[in-house]
This record gives sequence, C-alpha cells and structure tokens, in this order.
Amino acid sequence: LWYFNSLVSQSTMDAIILIALFLVFLYTFLLLKRDRGAPPSGRLPPGSMGLPLVGQSLSLLWAMRANTGERWLENRLRKYGPVSKLRLFGTPTVFVAGREANRFVFANEGGALGLQQPASVRKVMGSRNVMELVGDDHARVRGAVSMFLKPEMLRRYVGKMDAEVRLHLERNWLGRDTVTRWWSPVK
Repeated sequence: LWYFNSLVSQSTMDAIILIALFLVFLYTFLLLKRDRGAPPSGRLPPGSMGLPLVGQSLSLLWAMRANTGERWLENRLRKYGPVSKLRLFGTPTVFVAGREANRFVFANEGGALGLQQPASVRKVMGSRNVMELVGDDHARVRGAVSMFLKPEMLRRYVGKMDAEVRLHLERNWLGRDTVTRWWSPVK
C-alpha cells in the first residue's frame, strides 16, 4: 500500500475515491428507479417487492434458519392475504396460498403457467418437472402422480412405511448410546 501511495498523489487518490463513490451511488439510483418505474399494465396483487435484487429472500432465509418459516408465511398471509407479490432470489414472484390457489396452480389447465417457472426453480426441480410440462405430457404425468396421492393410496402405504421405519429403528438404533450421522453428497 505504501508503494501505491508513493506513486499516486493525494489529489489523484481523492479523485479516484470520489469517482468510485459516484459510480456506486449512480448504480444504486438506477436500480431503485428501474424497480419503481411505470407500473405494468393490469392488476397486480398486494405486497412489497422489498429491496432491489434481494427482495424478501434474506428475511425468508433467516426465518427458515431459525425454524420459523411457517410463522413467516402466516404473517405474510395475515398482512397481504392469500395472493401477494414479492421478490425472491432476484425474481419477481407471486405468492399464493389456500386450496383454490393450489388447485389452480397444480391443475395448470391449458398450460397457463407452463414454462414460466423462474430459473432458480428450474435449477432445483429440473427442466422437465411437472410444472414445466404442458398439454398431453402434463396431463399424463399429473394423472400418474395424482393416482399415488389419493387418500386411499396414502392410507394403504402409510402402514407399510410405518412398519419399515419401525423395523429399521429396532434393528439399527435400539439400545445404542450414540447415533453417528453420515452425510452423503447429493448428485
């Protein structure tokens, strides 16, 4: 640092710092102006988009880390209702809750929501997930999945799963003083 200081005069250093501060201010101003520009046509649900780029991502992540994610969602429902807008992980998002909203989203009749998932969701769910499929492909996969999620099918398999878990616990955990946790990388 002393070598750099000897090469650059104090006035030049002041000018560099001033220009850097101006560029940071200009960048922040343009981000804020872009987010608060003319409202898009059509009706938007209530809700806050939060900070530029970040939105409500940090508050949601903190709530999840503190194991209070459900309370975060309940507060959002109480404040804005079952349909609201927000920004998560840099993407404008519509938050929907309730039976009718789930039916609308998961039925996806006519492909109204097809191919509109944010890139972050596609990274997690994959590009060929049920929400990305449209038309006949979507109907076929939805039919196959919904068959396994019917209440009578769940009742049938919950007993089997319960028996398997109990057997595993009896064989591998019963009578042990310590539990060793093994992590395997997810691929």
